[in-house]
Amino acid sequence: MTPTDDSAECYLDIRPDHDFSYQNLPYGVFSTPHTAPRVGVAIGDWVLDLSVLAEETDVFSFDASCFHEPALNAFMAQPRAVWTTARATIQRLLSKTEPVLQDNAALRARALLPMDTVLMHLPAEIGDYTDFYSSREHATNVGIMFRGKENALQPNWLHLPVGYHGRASSVVVSGTPVVRPQGQLQADPTDEKKGSNYGPCRLLDFELEIGAFVGGAPNPLGRPLTMAEADDHLFGLVLMNDWSARDIQKWEYVPLGPFTAKNFATSISPWVVTLDALRPFLCPTSAGTQDNPVPLPYLQDPSYASYDIQLEVGLQTPALAAPHTISRSNFRHLYWTIKQQLVHHSVTGCNLRPGDLLGSGTISGSNDTALGSMLELSWKGTRDVTLSDGSTRKFLQDGDTVVLKGWSQGQNFRVGFGECAGRILPVGAGPEMAAVETAGAWREGRRWGGLKLHGYWRSSATWRVRIALEWKGLEYEYVPVHLVEGAQKSEAYVALNPQAQVPTLEVRDLATGQTVMLTQSLPIIEFLDEAFPQTKSMLPKGGPDAVLKRAQVRRVAEMVNSGIQPLQNLSPMAQITAESGGAYDGKAFGKDAIVKGLAAMETVVKPLAGKYCVGNNVSLADAALVPQLYNARRFGVDLSAYPSLLRIEEALVSFPAFQRAHADAQEDAVKSKG
Repeated sequence: MTPTDDSAECYLDIRPDHDFSYQNLPYGVFSTPHTAPRVGVAIGDWVLDLSVLAEETDVFSFDASCFHEPALNAFMAQPRAVWTTARATIQRLLSKTEPVLQDNAALRARALLPMDTVLMHLPAEIGDYTDFYSSREHATNVGIMFRGKENALQPNWLHLPVGYHGRASSVVVSGTPVVRPQGQLQADPTDEKKGSNYGPCRLLDFELEIGAFVGGAPNPLGRPLTMAEADDHLFGLVLMNDWSARDIQKWEYVPLGPFTAKNFATSISPWVVTLDALRPFLCPTSAGTQDNPVPLPYLQDPSYASYDIQLEVGLQTPALAAPHTISRSNFRHLYWTIKQQLVHHSVTGCNLRPGDLLGSGTISGSNDTALGSMLELSWKGTRDVTLSDGSTRKFLQDGDTVVLKGWSQGQNFRVGFGECAGRILPVGAGPEMAAVETAGAWREGRRWGGLKLHGYWRSSATWRVRIALEWKGLEYEYVPVHLVEGAQKSEAYVALNPQAQVPTLEVRDLATGQTVMLTQSLPIIEFLDEAFPQTKSMLPKGGPDAVLKRAQVRRVAEMVNSGIQPLQNLSPMAQITAESGGAYDGKAFGKDAIVKGLAAMETVVKPLAGKYCVGNNVSLADAALVPQLYNARRFGVDLSAYPSLLRIEEALVSFPAFQRAHADAQEDAVKSKG
């Protein structure tokens, strides 16, 4: 297989419209809840762990120890020939004709991970970040707004790629929240001589951009790169949102350009799409040629071109269920290309290093549907941007999420970037709220955090929720509620849970800063599945049988939750004994309910089970099973009649997550025993 031969078929089943096709194979840095960050490749709904392949196989012809690193810099520093060879090797491993992965189930299980089980990190340690201003359409629009049509472009704009040095420390991975910035604002918009006030940004904006990562060996300080060398120093591209505080920028940008208005956050997508993957999509720029004026010789590119990358911007407010598309643009709308940006950056002898990031600048097209910022879409705040529910925006509000998407469309395949998303948090959110969200919420707006579980160590319902939290790797605070001492009936607790039951899960809505209360274990666990979808799911997802499997999981869980547990609780057992005047033993009644319930579960689970209650993935049903068997032992139930349930329990309790969630491991267990 040659590096550019994409005719072979992948043995994995990948949708034709999936961003991460066999023809793509973007690189990223990921971790799992209990493993360190390392390098992987996205392929369909999976992540191929290159560190496993480097350690357990000899498929790579170069030193692949770089794939164990928590950043791509070492791999980016390799020559282009190594990048191309690595891509060809990975394509060969994933092809239908190659047995290394297909025929080795153990290796496949270690190396090929479901994407919804991993956490993505910044792909590189970014030493320096530079942002350009290279879309003629965007520069013209902004110039017309502020200087008029006749003076839209500054005199230098057609002669060189205009840029400025950004702040590398505030480049963040997609999903990281963005706290609304504060700064100096012009006191009187019509009279700059009246000075400034301090306050929150009122004109917060996104910028639709593409970021290019520098690769190859660093050029020595004092030695510029040439156009002929540019391809060997461009590793790959990511989506980029260079957030902008327009009102802060207006006051501060003269005479040295943007400063604090652009240094508070820049979001990028986690997967780096290589130029090898994008090569089939080379296309003319929207300018077509550069002949009026002709660039100086060092900027002239004999192959002057861009890439046909379709770009979309979605805006999701707290009231919308999904992002509403507000702009569609294309990467071809760049007058100055990434090669020209790179070469001009080094013209003075500036040394560029692997992992340095170059932002394209806002990418706007020639019509009102292809504008790459709210500044343009609202035309400096003079017109509304209408969303799907009829609400409007001129600039971004707290709780809004901006989602960038990008892809190149081939015949029956797509080379895509995934998403670059960020949610606006209010000024009062502060770093602690952002830290909670970043640590706990791994996907889709990262809206929820600050998890606090109120429960009792031996409560089956609390235990189920602990299992889910531990299995998902979510950070949470545990607050004991001593049921035997009646703590659940206190005024303070009843204010949280009017039923005076456990568990109660406090959840902070990071978009609004509000705290909400959730009760009942099964709805809580389903909420965790939906709120944190990049964590390990407790309900089956994907595949033609997922709907039926979800119903089967819920069926087994409800056999415990509705069929057994209510009858074994202290309150109904005590009530039975009391109301019968002692004629009926409430505890014997509870034990009988357990025996009958487990017998029914054994019958139902036996044909459904694989390794676990329903198939081979841990689920909500398993979270219900383990606490129930613990309680059965407390009641003196002989469990030998339920071999399927015991086999599953033995497998489950070997997991560290189940061990951490176990009743006897809780901080209130020792105090409460006896």
